[in-house]
Amino acid sequence: MDVQRASFGLDCWQGATRGMTAAHRHDDLEFNHADVDLEYVIDGRPLVIPAGTVAVFWAARPHQLVGGPEPGTEAWLTVPLRQALAWRLPAQFMRRMMAGDVVALPVDPGVGLGERVARWTAELAAPGLPRRIAELEIEAFALRLAAARDAPEAVRIDDPSLRQDGGAPRAAAAAMAAFMSERSAEDLSVGAIAAHVHLHPQYAMAVFRGALGITIGDYLAQCRVATAQQLLLTTDLAVPDVAFAAGFGSHSQFYDRFSRWCGETPAAYRRRLRAA
Repeated sequence: MDVQRASFGLDCWQGATRGMTAAHRHDDLEFNHADVDLEYVIDGRPLVIPAGTVAVFWAARPHQLVGGPEPGTEAWLTVPLRQALAWRLPAQFMRRMMAGDVVALPVDPGVGLGERVARWTAELAAPGLPRRIAELEIEAFALRLAAARDAPEAVRIDDPSLRQDGGAPRAAAAAMAAFMSERSAEDLSVGAIAAHVHLHPQYAMAVFRGALGITIGDYLAQCRVATAQQLLLTTDLAVPDVAFAAGFGSHSQFYDRFSRWCGETPAAYRRRLRAA
């Protein structure tokens, strides 16, 4: 899933755990499950998704699977945001997703992914009734997970240090990513971002790209586009005001970045998703 695209569509996959070469983003709800711990950087936060849980987050926030302590088997499912909105998932759950939360629940007969993926993959590739059956089952799966988000067995995902041996460079990159995510609406310079982790700007740029596979400038722009998407869907701000609130210095830069990464203009994105 290292390819940059607006959405992966309704799709799923299962196989050996594998790290991602770069942080990326796509406009889907992403569900993950593995039989080993999965170590992520999501929106600048180092997070560990525990083995044996199903986790879900809004993948418009920049994220990267950096690995795990040991090899295992993972499964993921992507649901386009438009489809999730059309399914009328609980409003509180969707607000948590768009705020950048990660929800995780232990696997049980109602909330499980690994045993379903092989069948869903085949049915989603088939026309007609098989695909429709898979779509209905995935909708029910998403509803079950959303309904159980506040259950006593829900797993709290904190922000521990990454357990994978990555040393100071990875920690510094994660700290820079978190700093950009938290302050992306501000006029941030590479110098200010590097100063946050006490590094020389040139070295900071090399450390960041080496750890997350993306430049500081592109990561900051991804954060700003994700913020703009959230504002377009949750507020009535005019599009130029959204650009300013998200941290873009000019309308032309905003339209260029948004259209390139979301595949449509900000106004078209708002109309399409609000009509879902």
